[in-house]
Amino acid sequence: MKKQSVIILNVAMALFFAILFYKNFIGINLFIFELAAVILMFYINKPVKLNFFSGTILGSVVLTAVMVVLLNTSWSIFINIFMLFTLSAVLSYQGFRSYMHALGETIIRVFASQISIFIPWNNAKTVAQTPKKTGMSMSRVFYLILIPLAIVILFLIIYASASSVFYRQFEEVFTAIGDFIRSINFLFVIMIIFGLIVGNALFMKTGSVGLNGLDKNASDYLVRTKKRHFVQFKINGLKMQYLSGIVLLASLNVLILYFNILDFIFLWFGFKWDGSFLKEFVHEGTWLLVFSVFLSAAIALFFFKGNLNYFSKNKWLKRLTIVWIAQNLVMVISVMLRNYWYITYFGLAYKRIAVLFFLLLTMIGLITIIIKILNKKSSYYLWRVNGMALVFVLVLTTCVNWDLHIAKFNFDHYDRALIDYRFMARLNNSALPYTVKTEEELHEINSVQEKAMPFNIHQDYLWDIYIYETEVFAKRERFLKRYSHMNWLEWNLADYQTYQKLKNK
Repeated sequence: MKKQSVIILNVAMALFFAILFYKNFIGINLFIFELAAVILMFYINKPVKLNFFSGTILGSVVLTAVMVVLLNTSWSIFINIFMLFTLSAVLSYQGFRSYMHALGETIIRVFASQISIFIPWNNAKTVAQTPKKTGMSMSRVFYLILIPLAIVILFLIIYASASSVFYRQFEEVFTAIGDFIRSINFLFVIMIIFGLIVGNALFMKTGSVGLNGLDKNASDYLVRTKKRHFVQFKINGLKMQYLSGIVLLASLNVLILYFNILDFIFLWFGFKWDGSFLKEFVHEGTWLLVFSVFLSAAIALFFFKGNLNYFSKNKWLKRLTIVWIAQNLVMVISVMLRNYWYITYFGLAYKRIAVLFFLLLTMIGLITIIIKILNKKSSYYLWRVNGMALVFVLVLTTCVNWDLHIAKFNFDHYDRALIDYRFMARLNNSALPYTVKTEEELHEINSVQEKAMPFNIHQDYLWDIYIYETEVFAKRERFLKRYSHMNWLEWNLADYQTYQKLKNK
């Protein structure tokens, strides 16, 4: 499609964007905009050939857009918009199989597309064969009209400010310009500009930075490279690597085995809460262990990155490495248990849920390393499979209203887990039916917490029930007022259900 046609469509979509979102919260309007945007992206990039990866990204955009209408969480909105930009890159540079390569192209494309409007789309060879252009291109408009006009207006303002006589000569012009500026709805103009920026990222053509070609030429399997040595009596490099790996991995297996045995004794079967806030137990301990898992993966990949995969006597190195990775999987389960005990005594929170999904991805990564070692897979295989796992997990997380479940879980377990009233008051509006409590209910919760918690729950940094009740009541009133003035473009199922529950309550 010609550049001028895409620019016209982009301007039209920017106006459509401004109409949908001007003074509106995100709801069904995002679904409508993305439906039009996806159709337009297919039209601009035709013919489009979808493979498994591009089909998955398209499905992710559709599913997360539906989740925005149903759940309307900030997380579902963020992932949906991010997947939409990824789809734009995938359709522009067709043939991607790896999400990691597509992600790199997506990030660069978002910025590069903003200047694409001023750069010719044709390559140098095509331009040389193309006859004289007719008509006015955007670059000509920019250089021949917009820049000179802006400079003339600037000097006009300077001269008028410097001389009252000069100002009176153009007083009617300045009055007309002032009236015109006062009549402009600047918020609507800003929405149009923002719509143009989004449209550029979705529709404008940009050159690939090379990740697309790299992705197409990559293979899931390692290729053996043979090197000739011209120096006699050269020490066998592969054998030295093998022996070094045996010594290192045997030592590390003994070390991690001892660590896992201690976790079995004190964490799996003998954990007793001493009443502390578990900060060191979870925060520092978890991320140090996760770092050790990633370091372990890097060591395994180092030894099986090249020709050592084809060394005829590498059987014991493979065995030790697989045992090492398997023990790291056990360590990941121990980290999950740490998080479980934290949730048990301090309730659900965003980061505690995120840790569980992060550990799930870590386990998938470790399993794929085992597959790589056993089947002589390449590093590209790891990027491709784990990238797809990341996509599936991210999309999966948008299908749950976490705020609602956090509110329900924490108040259902107030007899054993600390209620952080500050955090609970800041959950999104869908949690309101479960966070709005009467004064009697709050006093009951407070009295149970005083008995259940082995520490003082009335510390300065913890909200008391009176601050909480005031904040949540004000939040409820703001929501009801906003909902009563919502139009159909802002509609979403989560707000509708919240309104009905609050009205009945």
